[in-house]
Formats: sequence, structure tokens, C-alpha cells
Amino acid sequence: MEYRHKESSQPKKFKTQALAGKVTLTVFWNSESVVLADFLGKETTINSQCYTGNLTALKRRIEHIGIRNETLLQHDNARPHTSAATRDAIQHLEF
Repeated sequence: MEYRHKESSQPKKFKTQALAGKVTLTVFWNSESVVLADFLGKETTINSQCYTGNLTALKRRIEHIGIRNETLLQHDNARPHTSAATRDAIQHLEF
């Protein structure tokens, strides 16, 4: 309920716009800059296969820009990050 004077005008109602859609961004960075940014399409969710593809692209990018020191991944315990396929890929890519 809204309290106001009888003489005051009605509050304006703003038109809402439909969102363009949710887009997922996966970002890998080091202490200096962003190393890799990957956008997923609309209505796409990240799964183990997608995350493994991101790790492969990250490895290629690291080799391309010449990061020589040991690379450590720090991620949460989301299912795509902890699946057996992802763990195998991490070992295979030597992270």
C-alpha cells in the first residue's frame, strides 16, 4: 500500500525490456592479465566436455604466449571441474 496526497500524481510505470539472454563467460587469468576468455552461447551450460575443451584451448594459449613457469589451476568443486574426464584431461595436459 502506498500513502500519498490526493493531489499528487500517479507514479510513473516504467516499461520493462526482455533480456537478450544469459551468456556464460569462462575466464582464465594470471597475475598480469587475462590469458583466455571463452563465451558460451545462449541456452548452453558448461559440462565436462566443454570444460575440457576450455582447458585444451588454455594450454595452447599458454604455449603461444610463452608462459614458462608451472601453471596451477584453482577452481571450485563444481561437477564439470571434478569429473573423471576433467581430471584425466588435467593430467594429460600436464597442469
